[in-house]
Amino acid sequence: MEFFLCIMIFLIGLLMGSFFNVCIYRIPREESIVFPPSHCTSCGTQLKWQDLVPVFSWIFLGRRCRYCNEQISFRYPLIELLTGIIYLLLFLKFGISGTFLTYLTLCSILIITTAIDLEHQIIPNGLVLTGFAAGVILTLTGLSTTWKDALLGLLVGGGVFLIVALISELILKKEGMGGGDIKLMGMIGLLIGWKLTALSILLSIYAGGLIGGLLLLFRVKKHGDTIPYGPFIAAGTFISIFYGYDLINWYIRTFLY
Repeated sequence: MEFFLCIMIFLIGLLMGSFFNVCIYRIPREESIVFPPSHCTSCGTQLKWQDLVPVFSWIFLGRRCRYCNEQISFRYPLIELLTGIIYLLLFLKFGISGTFLTYLTLCSILIITTAIDLEHQIIPNGLVLTGFAAGVILTLTGLSTTWKDALLGLLVGGGVFLIVALISELILKKEGMGGGDIKLMGMIGLLIGWKLTALSILLSIYAGGLIGGLLLLFRVKKHGDTIPYGPFIAAGTFISIFYGYDLINWYIRTFLY
């Protein structure tokens, strides 16, 4: 039974990933994510069901549109496959539970925001507000963390980044943290509580410093270039979700005992 559930969860993830691709393309362009139906972004032809099978259509069509032969971005199968894998990993770790539903919601939003931030360097307010609404509903229904933990998570997540932004603005006279990042971290805190939020912030700083340093070292970026921070927030949050309490317990045993 669990094997078939795993297959179902993975397939649902693939289908949701296909929908997320629609969101990733349309939301920054302020287009409806419902109408018109899925169509080629190059020639505008409405796609048939055989053009929309997650991952496989991209492979069997030779990475090109059936109608205009324009190349289809690798981002489409990547998002579909990544979503399927993340959904499956969440199910294997948490089973069918309130925690599973909470993290499924959060990871879905993070997948979309990460892709949009990488391409457009924005974090849409609508996605963050959706996360806030989900956090309130999940907490009210007892499926997520406690109200106290959720509110502390919101304060820690949004507060730390807000302080960084204010210090950077006042002392360095430049933007150190975008408003979208502040709201995103606050939303994450509401969903996962203050402990995992604090760890997510720390991990995002490490990830940002490491990747940013490598980009400068290999001259992919130069000093003064903007690097979207949303992907580092997402990476830190993903690690915290799966290994957060193990890391916290390891730290306590190693350095505090």
